[in-house]
Amino acid sequence: MEKTLLIVEDDENISKALEVRLSARGFNVVTAFDAIIGMQKAVQMIPDAIVLDITLPGGNGLALAQRLKESAKTKEIPFIFLTASKQDGLRQQATSLGAAAFFEKPYDFEYLLAAIRAVVEHPHARLSL
Repeated sequence: MEKTLLIVEDDENISKALEVRLSARGFNVVTAFDAIIGMQKAVQMIPDAIVLDITLPGGNGLALAQRLKESAKTKEIPFIFLTASKQDGLRQQATSLGAAAFFEKPYDFEYLLAAIRAVVEHPHARLSL
């Protein structure tokens, strides 16, 4: 069965690259370019996993992750952070929010793909952050 991923990323080039590469690996990929649409799509679709940027229009990825965890409909969806932000403490915040994994841009696609596959198969898995 095809797994559905929601990519919440405001950089259209990164979003499109992820969409193309993940679709080629058999995933159904849906994108959102800001936190508001990301939350709406998460609630509507209940994807198998979410790849989430931290710096987003309409709010940040950390706040979106918190909202996802507080919602009865979305609290079980695993999420992976993918960010260019170098702000101190982000990994710790990601861990406290229950992130399955945390990647900094530029990222290695094969490692990201392995993390995505791991969390869609084992939604409660927490990979090395």
